[in-house]
Amino acid sequence: MLLLGLWSGAEVRGAAPQVEASIRPDSVLIGDRFTLEVEVRKDMMQVVGWPSFAEGRMNDRIEILSESPVDTVAADGRQQTLRKRYELTSFEAGAYDLGQFPVLYTDKNIVDTLYSAQPLRVVVTTLPVDTQNSTVYDIKSPEQAPLLVSEFGGYVVRTLLVLLLAAALVILGWRWWRRRRAAAVEPDGKPIPAVPPHERAIQDLETLHNQKLWQSGKVKQYYTRLTGIVRTYLEGRYGIRALEQTSDEIMRELRATDMDDRYRNQMRDLFRTADLVKFAKHQPDAEENDAYYYTAYYFVENTKRPDAEAEPNNNGGEDAQK
Repeated sequence: MLLLGLWSGAEVRGAAPQVEASIRPDSVLIGDRFTLEVEVRKDMMQVVGWPSFAEGRMNDRIEILSESPVDTVAADGRQQTLRKRYELTSFEAGAYDLGQFPVLYTDKNIVDTLYSAQPLRVVVTTLPVDTQNSTVYDIKSPEQAPLLVSEFGGYVVRTLLVLLLAAALVILGWRWWRRRRAAAVEPDGKPIPAVPPHERAIQDLETLHNQKLWQSGKVKQYYTRLTGIVRTYLEGRYGIRALEQTSDEIMRELRATDMDDRYRNQMRDLFRTADLVKFAKHQPDAEENDAYYYTAYYFVENTKRPDAEAEPNNNGGEDAQK
């Protein structure tokens, strides 16, 4: 899971760099964010390398939501302090030991690994349940009651009403289907070409953008609509049941497609943030809300079928042959 990269650079001088790492807060509720902050104090000529994590995870239980670029936060003569932050979360309760944070550095022809002084640990908890005020009762055996004619008659009436309602729904559904089928035929009898998935997605995204949902405080409705548009596009473009699946199930199916890893990672970040908004009451800032709209927009543009411009409808090839 952990892959270490190394910067190339000049000769290291002086004592080895000092690494400090901390987690704040070190106890959170499931789904909440917490921050891992790493600082390295070193000589300006020393070269250090930061670890990278595969698939956006620090381990099997802790996910990386975002990570900041390396920033120089202090400089005193030849000494400088570098800082990097990771925004993390976990959706499984437990106490997780992350060990000492590793940082690579070079000294001439020697490559060594430095670790933070203190091991990292975070506790993820769920909402507590008050068992002291709960009362447990014995299971009562079922009581036998005579069947009355009035009760039996009520069942018959309700059954007939349900059957009538079901019949009405079937009739309405059949009429709606006929109207939709008739609307899908041009006056000369030829079927109206279906709208390609990417065109429909772009139209829906532009409509969503004009509604300004998150600007009016409807953040949850905004992410629900945004991911719904993307799910519909994925279903039409890649043939997966995105509207019926969870975010994790969608990501597993996308691994089997020819989609570039860059776009797959964008979808993972979008679905993860949307799940946090919908289930963990996460409130992204305005810049993040706007950025995810453009992420979805350019994802559709960059992943549409290569022949989408050449084939305006599904029947183009057949019409050309005729």
